[in-house]
Amino acid sequence: MTMVLSSEIMITLWVLLGIFSLVSTVLAVSTLVNVVRLRNVRMNWKAGKMKGYPLFSTLFLGVNVLLLGIGFYRESIQELAMASVYMVLALGWFITSYLASKRYVTNHGIVKNVNDPAQTIAWHQIRDFVEEEGQGGTRFLFIYSEPSMDKPGKILRLNLHVPHRKLPDFKKLISHKLGRRITCYETESIKVEHFD
Repeated sequence: MTMVLSSEIMITLWVLLGIFSLVSTVLAVSTLVNVVRLRNVRMNWKAGKMKGYPLFSTLFLGVNVLLLGIGFYRESIQELAMASVYMVLALGWFITSYLASKRYVTNHGIVKNVNDPAQTIAWHQIRDFVEEEGQGGTRFLFIYSEPSMDKPGKILRLNLHVPHRKLPDFKKLISHKLGRRITCYETESIKVEHFD
């Protein structure tokens, strides 16, 4: 009886692991398609917590590489099979979170979430912005209005960290896109602390 119960639990765990691996693969492919479908991308950069990579999915991927290595060392077919399925899950999660954490700036606006195009902030929605120099780059705080058909939209804000190497091109782009409506880089900026 115990042996039958144990094998049923193992089958259930394998099925669940297979389902999660399939879902993570589908999500990774969907995210990749969304990135490829972005039009007129002017610039993009990594924005994860671990040297530009997403923290948890990178750590999970690293642990799975270690488990796969242990499986090869021990030459255990069952451990290799389990580690391989976990590796598919880890790769799917890593690809999805890496592409979703990147920052994309297009001719249309700033993409907040590549998996939800409705969250793109169009240049015409931006009402004002402030910037603050920081370590590793400059933090921009964009004040923008939510699009609304029948009444004035809600005022929202977006924090965007721009690395030093992208800063000159980013400043040129926002000066070009916002310069007609907002005075860019002619007077001293408002400090971000006023909004915190």
